[in-house]
Amino acid sequence: MLDILFILGVLFIILTFFYKQAVCEFRINQIEWSQKDQLVGLLGEKIPLVLRSLPSTTCWTHNDVIARSCYSTIPLFQEMEFTDWISSSTTTSICPWKYKQAEQLAALSGIHVWADKWLNPLLIHPLLKWWLFPRYHCWAGNVGLRKSFATWTCIYPVDGEILVTIMPESMESMLPTPWMDCFPSQLTKKDTPFVADIRYLDIVLRPGTSLFIPAHWFFSWSAITTSEITPMVCTISYHSPISLLAFNASPYTK
Repeated sequence: MLDILFILGVLFIILTFFYKQAVCEFRINQIEWSQKDQLVGLLGEKIPLVLRSLPSTTCWTHNDVIARSCYSTIPLFQEMEFTDWISSSTTTSICPWKYKQAEQLAALSGIHVWADKWLNPLLIHPLLKWWLFPRYHCWAGNVGLRKSFATWTCIYPVDGEILVTIMPESMESMLPTPWMDCFPSQLTKKDTPFVADIRYLDIVLRPGTSLFIPAHWFFSWSAITTSEITPMVCTISYHSPISLLAFNASPYTK
């Protein structure tokens, strides 16, 4: 029994070591949906990747949320119905809910059906379903800074255009304390004395275009200035057991 525990402990340490490895280069790959066979190979480079011209979905759009009463069963607000908040929100509205509620909304939205048809077969080998598995979240409005824990996090706007800001883990020491929910472009010297040293990439995403971010990167998004509607965005986190453990243990995901 001790031998088995020792082997499992060593295996856990090795897997954790590889999970913590991250590429901090400001590089990004980009391919079209017609080139999807190259996706797994490019993801092996562990740098962000943009996948364009994906099949569209009717899940989690403004029309979908207003039409289906099931969304009102999620108690996001005490004095306002969820659909009322969506109807009154603007391009400057900040998403008021956290990961738990975002996961509940995703379960109602049906985004997992779309992902099972189009994305998951590309990323998850049938023999590795026990190791790599997706978790879904739905967001509306602008979302402040988050840190990716999953092996890959897919950001996919389904309604409205967004400007996604990403930065590698090496920028963490430059960020304010706490950094959660801030928007890098809005930081000043009042927030952190190292604001001039913070480097990030801005990427415009439209419906049909997704962004894959590796573990340990920071990301946020907001509606682009020319947008007229509150952005509706889905994220799909492709977790391993190690990354899911890190996600659940982090105070930033509560």
